[in-house]
Amino acid sequence: MEKTKEPKVLSETRWNDPSFRSELESRVWTSSPVVRRYLHRLASGDENCDWLTYVESRHLAPSLESALVLGCGGGWLERAVAGRGRFRSIIACDFAADSVARARDEATAAGFPGIDYRVVDLEHEALGGPYDAVFANDVLHHITNLEGLYERILHSLAPEGKFIFSEYVGPNRFQYSDQRMDLVNRYLRLLPDRLRQDPSLGSATIRKERPDAAQVAREDPTEAVRSEEVVPLVRRYFRTEREYPYGGSLLNPLLADIIVNFSEEVPEDVRLLEVLCGAEDRLIRSGLLEPDFVIFVGARP
Repeated sequence: MEKTKEPKVLSETRWNDPSFRSELESRVWTSSPVVRRYLHRLASGDENCDWLTYVESRHLAPSLESALVLGCGGGWLERAVAGRGRFRSIIACDFAADSVARARDEATAAGFPGIDYRVVDLEHEALGGPYDAVFANDVLHHITNLEGLYERILHSLAPEGKFIFSEYVGPNRFQYSDQRMDLVNRYLRLLPDRLRQDPSLGSATIRKERPDAAQVAREDPTEAVRSEEVVPLVRRYFRTEREYPYGGSLLNPLLADIIVNFSEEVPEDVRLLEVLCGAEDRLIRSGLLEPDFVIFVGARP
C-alpha cells in the first residue's frame, strides 16, 4: 500500500471528534441489545451470532493470508476479525487520522498490536494488496466516487478474495417516501411519552419528519451521498456470492435519537422493542417496505 497523503474531507473534523462518535453510537438504532439480537437473527438465524461471525464462517476459508478493513472508525471490526485468528495479517484504514490513532491504541490494549493502521482517503487513494478479504461496515454510503473505490477494491483482491460489507443502502440523504413516514409515525404513536423523549429537545417527539436533505448535506457532505447506488453498482463490479437483507427501514427512522430511552432492564421496554422488530420484519416480508441495510459478499467476476 503506498504512503498516503493527509485526506482533505469537509467532515474530517467531525469524524475525528471522539465525543461526536460516542454520541452517535449511543443514539443510533442499533445501540439496543434487543435490536441487535433481531439483526443477528436476520443475518445468521441465531440471535447470539452476529453478521460478521456468520459471514466469515460461511464464506471464508479457516486460514488466510491478509485482510483489509475500510473505514475502520473505532476499530471494532478488525479487532473482531483478529480475535478469530483467521488472517496472518490485517490492515485497517480510515481517513480520520485521530480515529486511526485511537483505534490503534484500542487494538494494542485488546491484545492485537499486530494490526497495521493507516490513514487512507477512500475517495481516491490506492489500497495495496492482494487481500484475501476486504471488509467494510457503514462506510460505503459516505463515498462519492463509488465506481473508483469499487475498481480499486477489485484490483486489490487476491484471485479468490472476497469483498464483504454491511451497509446502509436506503434513500439518498434519508429522503424516505411519504408512505414510509406514515408507517413510522403510526408506530411512534404506540409508544408512551417517556420513550419518545428527544434528548436534544428535552421533550417528547410528537411526529417524525423526513430529514431535510440540504441540512444533512451541510452537516456532513458525505452522509448517504449515493447510498441508493451502493448495491446496484457493486453488482456490476463483483460477482454476488450472497446478499443478506438486514432490515432498518422502519426501525432506523423510528428509533433514531429516542433509542436512548429504552432500557434492557425494563421488561416493558424490551417487549415494545421486540414488537417493533417483529413489525419491521413483517412489513419487509410482505413487500410494504424494502430493507435499508444489506450484508453483501462478493468475489471477482
